[in-house]
Amino acid sequence: MKENPTTDPADPAEDDATLLAEIDAELAAERSAKSRAGQRLTGLVLLIGGLVGWIAALELQVGKEFLLANPGGTLSCDVNPFISCGSVMMTWQSSALGIPNMAIGLGGFAIMGVLGALMASGAVLPTWIRWARLGGMTFAFGYVHFLAISAIFLIRALCPWCMVVWTVTAPMFFATLARTIESGDLRLSTPLAKVLRHWVVATLLWYLLVIVVIALVFRQQWLTMLGL
Repeated sequence: MKENPTTDPADPAEDDATLLAEIDAELAAERSAKSRAGQRLTGLVLLIGGLVGWIAALELQVGKEFLLANPGGTLSCDVNPFISCGSVMMTWQSSALGIPNMAIGLGGFAIMGVLGALMASGAVLPTWIRWARLGGMTFAFGYVHFLAISAIFLIRALCPWCMVVWTVTAPMFFATLARTIESGDLRLSTPLAKVLRHWVVATLLWYLLVIVVIALVFRQQWLTMLGL
């Protein structure tokens, strides 16, 4: 008698579960090997960045109120025509979303500073707050690009306090992204996850890109300042 072999059709749900289990195992192995964005470290980045960013936003708010009350006045950060807070904060981009960017910064940096303090103390944040943290920092980093591009290419002036905001937002975003990946909340392919977890390198590369762009766009102004 000839037996009729039977084959069980592959179960897509089982395949997906197996794939997710493999990804989780790879991420867990990598996290156990070396954590690059631990909770306390990321918390300190958010706490320090939030504090510095909040001070910068406050300086910008006070400066704008002074200029509104004293048309034609100058600020301490108005060094020359292309290094000037006043030239930037009085443009439409300073209220592109309908409210002053300074108000957004004061609220946003305060929230991130509080979350950073909680993380640094070892508190476990609920899942929805962790996702809100990533969403907030993603919005902030994207908005910083809009402001930086506007200042460099359209307004053609650099605001020192604005650049402080750019400077602290980058590591806050990259560290938050790396932490979200390491914690397992955000599942990405292993090669991409490995790259994005190197948040310090990503921050330094972003700094280098901005410096190169500023150096090239304002090349003539730098030469003039140096007397060349």
